[in-house]
Amino acid sequence: MLTMRDSIRCLHVLLAAMALFFPLLFSPPARAEAQTVTVGVYENAPKVFTAESGKPAGIFIDIIEHIAKTEGWELHYVHGTWGEGLSRLEKGEIDLMPDVAYTAEREKVYSFHRIPVLNGWSQVYARKGSGIQSFLDLNGKRVVALEQTIQLETFRRLASNFALKITLIPVPDYKTGFQMIADGRADAGVTNRFYGLMNGRKYGLEDTPVMFDPAPFFFAAHKGLNQPLLDAIDRDLAALKKDPKSAYYASMGRWTTEEVQFKLPVWLDVLGLVLGVALITSLAGAVLLKSQVKARTRQLEKINNDLTESEQRYRHLFEHNPAPMLIYQRGTLEMLAVNDAFVNHYGYSREAALSFLLTDLYPDEEKEKIATMAAGLKGLAYVGEWHHRKADGSIMTIMVRSHDIEYWGYDARIAVISDVTEMKQMEDQLRNVNETLDNKVRERTAQLEQKNLELEGVNEKLKELDQLKSMFIASMSHELRTPLNSIIGFTGILLQGLAGTLNDEQRKQLSMVKGSSQHLLELITDIIDLSKIEAGKITLTIEPFDLAALTRDIVESFRVTADRKSLKLIVEGSERLRIESDMRRIRQVLVNLVGNAVKFTDEGEVRIAIGTDADSAVVAVRDSGPGIKAEDMSKLFQYFSQITSADLPKHEGTGLGLYISRKLMILLGGGIQVESEFGRGSTFAVSVPLQREERA
Repeated sequence: MLTMRDSIRCLHVLLAAMALFFPLLFSPPARAEAQTVTVGVYENAPKVFTAESGKPAGIFIDIIEHIAKTEGWELHYVHGTWGEGLSRLEKGEIDLMPDVAYTAEREKVYSFHRIPVLNGWSQVYARKGSGIQSFLDLNGKRVVALEQTIQLETFRRLASNFALKITLIPVPDYKTGFQMIADGRADAGVTNRFYGLMNGRKYGLEDTPVMFDPAPFFFAAHKGLNQPLLDAIDRDLAALKKDPKSAYYASMGRWTTEEVQFKLPVWLDVLGLVLGVALITSLAGAVLLKSQVKARTRQLEKINNDLTESEQRYRHLFEHNPAPMLIYQRGTLEMLAVNDAFVNHYGYSREAALSFLLTDLYPDEEKEKIATMAAGLKGLAYVGEWHHRKADGSIMTIMVRSHDIEYWGYDARIAVISDVTEMKQMEDQLRNVNETLDNKVRERTAQLEQKNLELEGVNEKLKELDQLKSMFIASMSHELRTPLNSIIGFTGILLQGLAGTLNDEQRKQLSMVKGSSQHLLELITDIIDLSKIEAGKITLTIEPFDLAALTRDIVESFRVTADRKSLKLIVEGSERLRIESDMRRIRQVLVNLVGNAVKFTDEGEVRIAIGTDADSAVVAVRDSGPGIKAEDMSKLFQYFSQITSADLPKHEGTGLGLYISRKLMILLGGGIQVESEFGRGSTFAVSVPLQREERA
């Protein structure tokens, strides 16, 4: 029997053995020699991109640079598109490609480490007010997606499953895609949640509720090469994720607004069990201890792999997906898990939901059918329309998508649910509306036939009114002009003193009568011309004449008025310029332009230039008057519009001269252009076609 002294001595020996062997068993592996590691870079901010400084940046860059510093690597970056990066990786031209989503197909071409760097999902972005609220709203739309990605293929498959006609446009990078949406060359785009959050607002885009394809993202290497690099990444990632103050969490805080959950890995608890077993095993000898520790280490690696795979498939899908999701056990149909979106949308507590069978969510008339359907779905993906009962008893129409999974050892299925109640209600309404529209169309057709009959009667009345209008214009032309011409003529005789001598007050009053009469005559003439132009009743007389001679005659008629104001009245250019047009209407336009220039110019000069431009004759009237402000230019050719300003004296006028002049020039095949600088003067230029023999 061992004494207490012997027991203590044995314990000392045991502790000495543990002190000797444990450092050897659990010491970290030796570091590889310093080496150059080539890393691909493409544009997918904030995960990986090129900063304004030209250097690589982003979450993956922060992490690989931290690992490189720890491992003693020298990093060399190779820039390119996403497709170029994958091609270089497959050819072995680069060692690592960041931000690669894991799939079974990609594992045939590339090697992956085990611990994911990030987990995310794909989301559709569109211009604000696009109205895109579900996948079905993308029917007939142009959608951009990053080329050579799982994201693109998944979206293509979803569009096919829904039988939607979507024009998919592959792009080399997300920036190009977002720019195409902003420019209107595409209607929507698929991106990852990180890039969308960081860049959507810059392009005037907003996230839509259309989300899909949750996935983990890794560094990838060429198949069969660089396994030591991947092992080192796993080793350092495990250490970084254990420490809430590590460079990993600092990078996440820097580049995203999400809160990264920190949780001690399960294997630490298991490690405590391993240490206990190792302590007992050490009593049997160092060799047996080392053997069992190795066995436990292999078990830990398997547990870690299983946990990582489980995280990749389920945890992030449940934690982050905004769509309601559930997992149920095949066979028993017992509910195994629901996500927060399910609890919020359905109104059941998580505990209540997990006490249900799958069939409890369905109305009575669908329970047997769904049970039979669920029993036959093994190995199949499924998309179908059903009804679910919410906690408040209301029934909603759902679109459910499900597939098989292994969930914590259970043979299970995972389902993603979309509430399409409003969409179905709208379909029932587009149907009711169609029936209503058919009835309305019949009613409106009958009403329109009646209206057509009424309109025929109205048209006849309008023809009569048009004739009356023409008669009124002709009558006004004669009845108003005749007495006004008489008033103007007789006041002129009186002012000349032919009927006797006038005192100053009489001369002043008669001058006012004559001026007002002339103004009224001009107004009547302009209104008559306006009416004729608007009614299409104006008659043009086209004949050859000398435009230069006509212009000089008009200028001379204003010479006395210009001399009173000490204005220089200058004519320059062609001495003879024959054209074919309506001389009376050309005179009317030029009188208006030259008269305006003399009237509005108080000092300086009015210069009239006669010449040609291509196949047109041009008369330009340039003055040194007050000019026109930019904001008033649009008022020039509006009828009854006069430009007034506190800086300018008010002048009499009908406000129709320029409007009628422009209409007349258009009828004559020409036009009027204007240039003006406020405070410096204005130039009005009339262009009219030359005579035919000179144009040939």
